Amino acid sequence: MSDLTSGARCAVPGGRIWYDILNPDAPGTPVVTVHGGPGTPHDYLRPLADALPGHPVVVYDQSGCGRSARTADEPPWRLERFVDELDALVGALGLRRFHLLGHSFGTMIACDFALRGTHRPDWLVLVSPVLNVRKYEEDMRQLLFRLPSATAQAISDALRTDRYDTDAYREASLVFAERHMCRADWPDALLDATLGTSEEVRDALWGPTEFRVTGSLRSYTRSERLPELDVPALFVSGEHDFVPARACQAYARAVPRGQTAVIANASHMPHLEEPELFAKELLSRIGDPA
Repeated sequence: MSDLTSGARCAVPGGRIWYDILNPDAPGTPVVTVHGGPGTPHDYLRPLADALPGHPVVVYDQSGCGRSARTADEPPWRLERFVDELDALVGALGLRRFHLLGHSFGTMIACDFALRGTHRPDWLVLVSPVLNVRKYEEDMRQLLFRLPSATAQAISDALRTDRYDTDAYREASLVFAERHMCRADWPDALLDATLGTSEEVRDALWGPTEFRVTGSLRSYTRSERLPELDVPALFVSGEHDFVPARACQAYARAVPRGQTAVIANASHMPHLEEPELFAKELLSRIGDPA
């Protein structure tokens, strides 16, 4: 985990959150990032600063995880709270222009933020987007059939019994992660973030497994509202991502100025697995003119 003494605090509804600005003196349009999880701190997104050296990169920890610790009077975990936090952070930073990049669960926050319209990003970049939970679960069921039979059986057994603490499920989860979460050697930034996940936040919003959503997000969908997005939007997935390219294509078709990019040889962490390809795809859209 990065230095706890760096960064700053921002007042948000119900408390304060921690944030940091990487590449603070870079000349390009700032890129505000929204990490996934839920409950997984931002650390795994810090390498974006190396991939985008010409842009300031804003990172922060959502309430309840990382350096934005839970307060004693924390209200129930709901998506709207995290959208409010992002709204407050962008406002406090006084950004006249910015790009917004959400990853995984963070795409829900970023999408709702853009739909709210208080602050308008120049580009909305949604990496491994989950904007329709029912479709997401259908895609995960299809992926299950393509896993090795023993792996698929262990995951199916866990889903049937609602037990995720067995050795068989842990081993199956590792196979799944190596194929579809991050196919490269896991850097410390990703290991730190994964080990630092708040189970309380994760389970309240999502649930204990990637394959079924049981938390408050279980009915989430913004498919019908995507035509309302009035900013250029880029939907990114890895070639082996458990969020498939066809999902990104469907989202992009619904957005007036939607585009897609598939990062070859990558899965759910394309910015870590193929950072040069990832940066090339982003900069071809969001890169500031010379």
